Amino acid sequence: MSNRRNHYRTARRNHLWGVGIGMAAAAAAMIGMGTAHADTPDDVIDQAITDLNQGAALVDAAPTAGLSAQDAGLLSEQASIGSQEDQVITDIGTSQEGLSAADQTFLANADEQLVTAAQSVLSADQAIVAADQAGDLSSSFTSVDLTALVADTGLLSADFNSLGDTFLVLVDPDIASLLP
Repeated sequence: MSNRRNHYRTARRNHLWGVGIGMAAAAAAMIGMGTAHADTPDDVIDQAITDLNQGAALVDAAPTAGLSAQDAGLLSEQASIGSQEDQVITDIGTSQEGLSAADQTFLANADEQLVTAAQSVLSADQAIVAADQAGDLSSSFTSVDLTALVADTGLLSADFNSLGDTFLVLVDPDIASLLP
């Protein structure tokens, strides 16, 4: 059982790192941006970033004494997801600045998905910390692991949706008027 868990965690870590790095690279390439950080006035994007940062800070501050290397790795992985996604979402928000009201309306649903996904990651982070404090992180696959995996995957999906919609608006600013 321990080998299955090790394999799962290693595969999950590799997949999430690869997807996160790929999404960041795709965001920079599609939006035509470098790594420069710019703030966005969009409150929705800011809320998603705030939730991710709060979750990362919670998990990063969680005590690791007494945890196995694998469980400490889970905490570390979960904290790094917030940092990786923060830059992707910041780039999405920066690319949306200055767009027309119609374009902002078109993007509102995808951006709301980002907030919902970021809130799910925050909830998963809180569950991980609570399980850590209760001593419930163990050497077998737990519901906390599944909760984190589902939340992280949902965030990547929301990134893709928002990034795709933003790309469409940037390529064809009239796209919002073509859709119902």
